Amino acid sequence: MTARRAQTIQKRSPGRPPGSTSEATRARILAAARVCFARTGYAATTNRDIGEHAGVSSAALYLYFESKTALYMATVSDAKDELIAHYKKAVAETTSLRDGIRALLVASAQIHERDPSMSAFLSALPVEMQRHDELLSAMVESPNEIVEIIEGIVEVGVRNGEIARAVAPQVVSMFVAVALGFSMFAATMRASSLTGIIDAFNALVEGKLFDDVKKRGPRAKKK
Repeated sequence: MTARRAQTIQKRSPGRPPGSTSEATRARILAAARVCFARTGYAATTNRDIGEHAGVSSAALYLYFESKTALYMATVSDAKDELIAHYKKAVAETTSLRDGIRALLVASAQIHERDPSMSAFLSALPVEMQRHDELLSAMVESPNEIVEIIEGIVEVGVRNGEIARAVAPQVVSMFVAVALGFSMFAATMRASSLTGIIDAFNALVEGKLFDDVKKRGPRAKKK
């Protein structure tokens, strides 16, 4: 073996598969971390679990993330970036609060059906924040662009006269709560399709959920 060849091998980052780029490896680690954290939680997930799922050594994770907390927060950021891009595209053409709410829920369902680990990971985030102070501190310091998107469509509703400005903050909070519950339901109930749930929620918001019952009138008495 030549001296130059030996130096090349020594300079190669440990644990990185031959031919892979740094960005590709980092992306694979984040995808593996999302699955592992969603499956076993922050405390129980080990670097070895994530490394095996990503196809790298556990030591290689420290080439990209200085700690488990840093990896978790990077996984949160990566998941949010994916959601934000999808949500912005979904609401870009909406012109009302009603359309915006439905567009966001449909986008959430599409993301879940494409990658169930997304809903499972994000639905566990509030619980993980309460259990681990280091996660809570890091999350408090980061901006929440998803809430800003919701605030944007609610503001459209205010300008259109769909809702009063006085209730706008409550509507934002309500929809954030619904979105969290939607993710938790998708993650735990393993629903094959979320379309019916979205339709029912929109009917409830628009006051149409009970219309069919009203049209049928009171139940006929049994003879």
